[in-house]
Amino acid sequence: MVSKDVQRFFHVNINCTNFAQSLAFYQLVGFEKILDFDEASGSVQSFGQAGLGPVLGLPDDCDGRAALLALSDESGSTRLDLIEWKQPKLPAERRKRTSDCDSVHSRLSSAGYVVYSAPTRVYLGGGWIKVFCCEDPDGTVIEFMEFLGR
Repeated sequence: MVSKDVQRFFHVNINCTNFAQSLAFYQLVGFEKILDFDEASGSVQSFGQAGLGPVLGLPDDCDGRAALLALSDESGSTRLDLIEWKQPKLPAERRKRTSDCDSVHSRLSSAGYVVYSAPTRVYLGGGWIKVFCCEDPDGTVIEFMEFLGR
């Protein structure tokens, strides 16, 4: 039996290559910035100076631009930790997110983001979903799914 000492994910890191562009993308999706690490630090302290290099598996001089984002202000909601690494430069990674497909698709396609198709209704895993994929500013594929029921 697996121990149940992990209760939830607090945040998921999302590496980006242009913080401002990626922040605008995720805000268009519906995320709000709840913590800006540059504003919260109160001093000019890098991630490395804060002692996070070894924790993150990065050099002692690591540094970046980061903010914590959330879809709601509920205390248990999962957050996105959006970060552009200044030192060392790291590539963005693949990730996925879920939301209301029609409204998200409309906002993203109207803003000029690359969407692969219109939201498509499919039966998957014992239930109906509406799904589409979109590229974020780094070309990372984001999958949006709306669960429609059984």
